[in-house]
Amino acid sequence: MRRAARGFTLLELLVAMAIFAFIGIMAYGGLAAMIKSSEGSREVREQLAAMQRGLRVLDDDLTLLVNRPVRDGLGSPHLALMSGRDGSTLLEFTRSSRVRPGLAPAPFSRIRYRLEEGALLREEWNPPDAAQLEPDLVMTLWPNVTQAVFRFLRDGEESATWPPSDDGNTTLPQAISVQLVFKDGREITQVMLLPDAGRGDAMTPASGTNSGTPKSDPEGQNKDTATQDADRS
Repeated sequence: MRRAARGFTLLELLVAMAIFAFIGIMAYGGLAAMIKSSEGSREVREQLAAMQRGLRVLDDDLTLLVNRPVRDGLGSPHLALMSGRDGSTLLEFTRSSRVRPGLAPAPFSRIRYRLEEGALLREEWNPPDAAQLEPDLVMTLWPNVTQAVFRFLRDGEESATWPPSDDGNTTLPQAISVQLVFKDGREITQVMLLPDAGRGDAMTPASGTNSGTPKSDPEGQNKDTATQDADRS
């Protein structure tokens, strides 16, 4: 004799629904964790990319650093590289310009790095012997910076300021290190070598003009001098 088929009892249905609900909650929690992890990874990648962009700008500036003094908007002379002379300016120097097709920028520009309200700013004057006190370009390299320290190395000695003394020495350091501390606790240190071309005698700053072009010998002067030396020989 066949037994009559029966359906689920109410208790069995409630248990099954509870199991499916638990599985759904677990799946949703796992999906939410994956989304949160993905968003966190994306934020970290964006922070890393921003940090690398800022370091590339700084490295590009220091690679093109030249030993050329300038005059500010008030006509006061400034050394080619200065640091630690006031509370806000971290680093100030003269750099050359890269050749850009179709554009004719001034051969030199003046760069200043300073910390303002937790942001590391890059300011640029072009040409460097500018008539105005305000910079032509202001860029925020890194926000949320609590500390920025530049140190200067030359002949095995390290200095927190440059020039290290007021003896009139116009030489440049051989390397510059920068240490950055961010509000979230991250800290980076980068050491950058300066070009050999920037370690010689200082160029003469422009006088009575805003041109950034250094003075040059009249055409043919070097040739005439060489000819006179040959005649004396």
